[in-house]
Amino acid sequence: MPTFSRFLRYFMAVGKLGSIRKASETLNVSASAIDRQILRVEAELVNPLFERLPGGLRLTAAGELMM
Repeated sequence: MPTFSRFLRYFMAVGKLGSIRKASETLNVSASAIDRQILRVEAELVNPLFERLPGGLRLTAAGELMM
């Protein structure tokens, strides 16, 4: 599967569920793999897509535009 397609699946799942752990369980992929993909794209864009909160993740304005 192309890297961009993988990232989009992960991004959409985390955006909808608000949690890397929940996305991991839903997609049957390790949480660390999902986190790495999101962090890599955020670094490339030089802009965070999610706010990391104690209760989970929330889309930033940039993340909402991408969603």
